[in-house]
Amino acid sequence: MRQTGHAAGGAPAARRPRDLRLDFFRGLAMFIILLAHTPGNSWTLWIPARFGFSDATEIFVFCSGFASSLAFGAVFAKKSWRLGAARIAYRVWQVYWAHICIFLATATLLFAIDHFGVGIEGHRHVTEPYVVPLFTRTGETLIGLFTLTYVPGLFDILPMYLVILAMVPIVMALHRAGGRGAVAVFVVTLWLASNLAGLGRMAQAGEEPGALVAALAPLGHALAWMNLPSNPFGGGTWFFNPFGWQLVFFTGFAFGMGWLPAPPVSRGLIRLALAIVLITVPFAWFKIHDGHYLPAGWVLHEWIVAVRGWTEPMWWKSWQGGLRFLHFLAVAYLAWVAVGPGGRRLTEGFRPPAPARAAWLAVAAVVALATIPYAYVDEIRRLSPALDGLLLETVPLVSGDRIGLLQLAHLAALVVLAWSAIGAARREAVARRWLPAAVPVIRKVGTQSLAVFMMSIPLAQVNGWLLGIMQPDVWNRAAVNLSGFAILIATAYMVSWFKSQPWRGSHVAPSHATEAESRKAGTSGGAAVQT
Repeated sequence: MRQTGHAAGGAPAARRPRDLRLDFFRGLAMFIILLAHTPGNSWTLWIPARFGFSDATEIFVFCSGFASSLAFGAVFAKKSWRLGAARIAYRVWQVYWAHICIFLATATLLFAIDHFGVGIEGHRHVTEPYVVPLFTRTGETLIGLFTLTYVPGLFDILPMYLVILAMVPIVMALHRAGGRGAVAVFVVTLWLASNLAGLGRMAQAGEEPGALVAALAPLGHALAWMNLPSNPFGGGTWFFNPFGWQLVFFTGFAFGMGWLPAPPVSRGLIRLALAIVLITVPFAWFKIHDGHYLPAGWVLHEWIVAVRGWTEPMWWKSWQGGLRFLHFLAVAYLAWVAVGPGGRRLTEGFRPPAPARAAWLAVAAVVALATIPYAYVDEIRRLSPALDGLLLETVPLVSGDRIGLLQLAHLAALVVLAWSAIGAARREAVARRWLPAAVPVIRKVGTQSLAVFMMSIPLAQVNGWLLGIMQPDVWNRAAVNLSGFAILIATAYMVSWFKSQPWRGSHVAPSHATEAESRKAGTSGGAAVQT
């Protein structure tokens, strides 16, 4: 790892550049997190979490670990452990107050919507997320908020993040004492212990645990302290257990510090990663394991449900189950390979896929036309209730649970037709120019992830409120979600501009003549004007 500071010859050493891929994928995670946190948002049906065990949270935590190695690792290595720990403490302090401000701002916003009666009729918005205790049991809630013993859903990522950040000095001390082996033992042991604590909690909850869970439950009960309390008036625990999630963070941290080498690019690893991702889909996608796309009586469906239930501790989210972590590693590897060495394809684009042949275009056209009644259900119902009844009630060609399959077919057909219709020149422009042009914008969001995340939490509630009071059609959903993306982008650029401190201007070193004149005039030093 290159060090900042000065080389032996006295010349400034080159600062280690930020990794293009780091900021790009962290920026993507910010957009996905906004969608996932927006109540009543149908776009969340298409985020990665619906098709696999891992989701944007893993992207955020992994990239944060990698970024922390760049931001703080050099301080430990170049300066001292004490100054590195102080730098971490300062960042923890910032994240702590960011968490407090996000909660208070969002709770006030939701209360205002209810108080002024501008929300959905008959609905209390302070119950989404559940911030009611702030207004009904204010004293206890405030104590819990400031002591991190009141951490309701939606406000649980930053507390997890700051606890993990506080572990960085421990990890750096272990590395200094015993190398990366000592770090690996610490990280893996802590992760395993947190999962045992999760098993103990599962057994305590009376969810009819299996033989393995029941056998490990006593050990899990002894580790119950690792399940941090999420409210001062109940038995809830933090949704994101930091002792489990630190595995993801310190994996990214280890790659950033150079403790773990980059994996090789090989067909075997690509096939293995792809197989893990595809095999996971039926066990993670609710449309399949809940019996929407597979009839509930089928043997295959029953087998999927049974395997999913038996392996639950291995894919649960709160304690970062082993299968969940494995799925994330597979997705991360495929993404790392896809963008090319150093993220080259993000800046240079890629070779556009060829359009479909005439026969396939004809099939796509038929599919697109035939599935229109099922792809635009809300729009047809609003424009013509009679036509809606004819298509979906009088002539029910497809069960309501299966409509989603036809919507997927409709979307795929439109993509095939549109890709062919735009022509070779525009296909080349999409692949070679438009994607590289979008990358800097996404990267900017990634570089200001804390500020963007702070904005996204209350913004998600505003977007949910707008979706609730507007007509639920494809255009309104697109307008709300795309406007939300635009606000996140504007936030990133605004914060970046403020951080650049443009009011300070460029610093120009005084010439020798100016210095001499200043000494003669007696104005050198303290008499200079301070800006």
